[in-house]
Amino acid sequence: MFTYSNLEAATTTTQLPTLRHEIGATVTPGDRLGLAARNKTTLIAGKGTYLRQGHVYASLLGKLCVTKHQVVDNDDMEDDGDTWIISVQSEKSISSPLNQSSYMNNSSISICPEVGMLIVGRVTRVMRPTQASIDIVAIVPEDGDNNQHNTTNTSTTTNQPSIIPLHEPFSGILRQNEIRPNSSLEVRIEECIHPGDVILARIHANGEREYILTTAEAELGVIQAICESSGCVMQPISWKEMVCPVTKVKEGRKVAKPRQIRTT
Repeated sequence: MFTYSNLEAATTTTQLPTLRHEIGATVTPGDRLGLAARNKTTLIAGKGTYLRQGHVYASLLGKLCVTKHQVVDNDDMEDDGDTWIISVQSEKSISSPLNQSSYMNNSSISICPEVGMLIVGRVTRVMRPTQASIDIVAIVPEDGDNNQHNTTNTSTTTNQPSIIPLHEPFSGILRQNEIRPNSSLEVRIEECIHPGDVILARIHANGEREYILTTAEAELGVIQAICESSGCVMQPISWKEMVCPVTKVKEGRKVAKPRQIRTT
């Protein structure tokens, strides 16, 4: 078994899988990483990732890693191609040695979103003029939850919330009247969020098929947006605008008030 945490470990006789991001690059929750099956290459969702509709996605903020999945040799079996375990390694665990078992373990806690929880989600679709579809990919425990989780190690307890990635995304809906505090139907949803945005939101209620979300708090809203023309991460310049550092193009967003979030 061998692991590629960087390209220097690769040999000339092994072909690395084709991914949408470079190995070792920083990825964010909801980023599409690659096709689960392409030609004779198979990708397995490992630590910090999940499988959805034939693609592997990131559920954790961290470095993209791949591990060659070794199977027991069988001379009677034909070579059906390579199988790779795709993982995302959080910044906290980058210094830890990598091994196959760490990738195969479930990186997420068996937990379901509940009303009142803070979540990280990625906007998948904006349905003008009333609502947007959100993939809920992680839960953000607040200070009280953090203190409960850290009772066995009080020396490392901090006031910074950690991200708990979900093994599979949950569906959420952000409605027009839940975007800004005291917002009304005059709010234009396309000026607040765009498809692909990463948002910090709170679960407001349980819907029939999805969770009802809200960003009607100062610290909630868009925490990452990508400029469509340059592909660069946009920078917030106010509570309602972001700017591309390359093109200087400004776009409307419901910007979340900056807060520190540490990864688990």
